[in-house]
Amino acid sequence: RSVSLGRIYGDLGFQQSALVEGWKSVNIDPTNYSAHRFLADSYAALPRSEIARLSELLQAQLLQPINNNPVQPRLGESSPAILSGAGPVDTSFNEFSQLFNRDRVQLLTSGIAGENGTLGEEVILTGLYGRYSWSIGQLHQVTDGFRENADIGQDIYNIFTQISVSHKLSIQGEVRFSDSENGDIDLRFDPDNFSPTFTKELNTRTYRLGLHHAFTTHSDLIISAFHQDFKEGQDDSTSGSIFTAEDQVEGSSIEAQYLYKTGLVNFIIGTGHLSGDEILDITVTFEPPEEPFSTKDKSTIRHSNLYLYTLINFPLNVTLTIGGSGDFFEELTLDKDQFNPKIGVSWNPAPSTTIRLAGFRILKRSLISNQTIEPTQVAGFQQFFDDSDGTDSKRYGIGIDHKFSSDLFGGLEYTKRDMEIPLIIQGQDEIIEEEARERLGRAYLYWAPFTWLVASGEYFYDRSINEDPSAPKIKTHRVPLGLNLYHQYGFFAKLKTTYWDQEGIFLDSASGSFEPGEDQFWIADATLGFRIPKRLGILTIETKNIFDQRFHLHELDPINPLIQPERLIFAKLTLSF
Repeated sequence: RSVSLGRIYGDLGFQQSALVEGWKSVNIDPTNYSAHRFLADSYAALPRSEIARLSELLQAQLLQPINNNPVQPRLGESSPAILSGAGPVDTSFNEFSQLFNRDRVQLLTSGIAGENGTLGEEVILTGLYGRYSWSIGQLHQVTDGFRENADIGQDIYNIFTQISVSHKLSIQGEVRFSDSENGDIDLRFDPDNFSPTFTKELNTRTYRLGLHHAFTTHSDLIISAFHQDFKEGQDDSTSGSIFTAEDQVEGSSIEAQYLYKTGLVNFIIGTGHLSGDEILDITVTFEPPEEPFSTKDKSTIRHSNLYLYTLINFPLNVTLTIGGSGDFFEELTLDKDQFNPKIGVSWNPAPSTTIRLAGFRILKRSLISNQTIEPTQVAGFQQFFDDSDGTDSKRYGIGIDHKFSSDLFGGLEYTKRDMEIPLIIQGQDEIIEEEARERLGRAYLYWAPFTWLVASGEYFYDRSINEDPSAPKIKTHRVPLGLNLYHQYGFFAKLKTTYWDQEGIFLDSASGSFEPGEDQFWIADATLGFRIPKRLGILTIETKNIFDQRFHLHELDPINPLIQPERLIFAKLTLSF
């Protein structure tokens, strides 16, 4: 049950099918830690989904029994925009757990080396002794990037321990230290729209305690408590001025959730509270004789929430989700109390077909480590996106997923999201709310005709319109096509080509104004690999952007970029002892 099934789907390129299976599993049994881990590994396929991914990982950890699975430091932290797949660890299948748990010590190591000064390594030591398990991990990764001042560096240290006090009660603790530094790494359509002097440094110290108590086989309680020290510094210089900003936040949160399940009805009841203090210090220095400008704002962050989700399993394979949440949010000058209704329906008119409908409201609140134990989805539609704090959003969606045969899968989904984004007017105790609209669509078709061959085709549509005249308006079509080959002796090869079509209104670096632009292009990636016998490890050689394609693109998810306008060749090795 501890195998990361979501990674198998990801390795095949079947991420959308993985999401569907994960949503169905969680709705059937919200206490199934394997289903939550399944979703955590699958959410990487969707843009702007770090909160959902990290939250599902937290819920899986809280519900899991003690085991000897490594706690990978990278999976618990948001990446500083390392290119997807170009770190020492990713979400491809690298499961090396034993068939049965036993007392033992395990060592898992991964490394990467490639062009542009790309280097990285991850080392994890785990142990299991009776009712006690532990994991110690360290990750280091650096790259010079694909252009001037696009360098990235990150170090993460992680200690995790779990004690099974009894067959009903387990307690766990975790400590994570993360330090990262990068230049101006975002893609903003115009290749020249970047700063050669911008730098950002981020330091976080996170401490977590968790508790899981199973009163009966139908009744569970989980509690999660966090404390974090967060510090972010930014520096940039232009002709005649130097900009410096430092943001420090110290905060704590505690959440509790009670899960009750029967054959027909599942209840998820929870509450939480977060409090923190923030100091934002901004200084702008000008050339003489102008005087420097500086401001220092101190604020208190307070947030309380409560929620109830009811999942009713009707006859005829219908699951109805009805619920609501209340948020009491206070940050800077934003003070908002909000009720969020939730409704969703999942129907299986045939064993091979799933139809999903949902409509709900959500308030983006402050989160420590981007993690919460509140359910991340309603009827298979994601709730939490990486929005600005205080964003009020309403989402409506419809989807259908179908298994045409035992080796052919397909589906369609379309959602609309309407948002009100709070913007603080600097120097004034005033907040305005700007409207934004987002339309998301996706389709997929996966085929596995043989044990050694799989093919995948997907389509993603993303349109965002922000009423803010200083924000870009973007419409993007993306069509990934993949072909994977697997040999029974461990060799495998992957080829993936993606068609991009993006148009919109973007900031032009030459004129300083927003101008219309568009670009269409193909990107090809390839992988050759070998699974070392007896589950000892994996060796891969990968090439991103094989044909060194140059392009114009505004990255939809800057935290997890999918492509870059330069060829990158690297090798990765994972070993398990």
